[in-house]
Amino acid sequence: MLSRTAQVISDLFSPIVLPAYMMAAAMWVSPLSVAPERVRLITMGVVTALTAIVPTAVILTLIKLGKAKDVSLSSRSERYIPYVVSIVCYLATALFLGSANAPMWLRSFYLGAAFAGVLAYAITSKWKISAHSSSVGGVAAVLAWMSYHGLLIYGSMLWVSAGIILCGLVGTSRLILHRHTPAQVFAGYCLGALSELGILIILG
Repeated sequence: MLSRTAQVISDLFSPIVLPAYMMAAAMWVSPLSVAPERVRLITMGVVTALTAIVPTAVILTLIKLGKAKDVSLSSRSERYIPYVVSIVCYLATALFLGSANAPMWLRSFYLGAAFAGVLAYAITSKWKISAHSSSVGGVAAVLAWMSYHGLLIYGSMLWVSAGIILCGLVGTSRLILHRHTPAQVFAGYCLGALSELGILIILG
């Protein structure tokens, strides 16, 4: 039962879907919520396609070709292509948002995700850092940054608290499933959070 719950949490808050969740938060609980509903839905659709659907399709293709065993990408050697694809997709998302005149802080989130991806790619050649904790750590950092700058117009502290709790849930789930060591989970948190905050401070 515990392992099943941990797997559900890992799947619901995987690195593939978290960027789409963050876009939803930006569209509906930030000042961008004043934009027309149609514009927000179209933007959400494009970002979801780039950051979730494309990487998922690549992973499923790798599995079909025998280059990966499952969607968890348990082996370090299976992660290189998905990392590259994700990095490209994050950069494409930032360019798309730029063309749509989105605020720099929103574009910075995806640039920060791309930067974290580049670092994780480099680290993966030597060590299996947690992509899950990197992603959720980045989300928590972005929510805290948005709260500090008054960009969460509904339940600011509730969102920040949710981000912190989510870090604990996701990290614990990865440990329960024996996907990572505590050091790999903690390093992932630091990588994601510092990458996002660094880009936001410089560009946001």
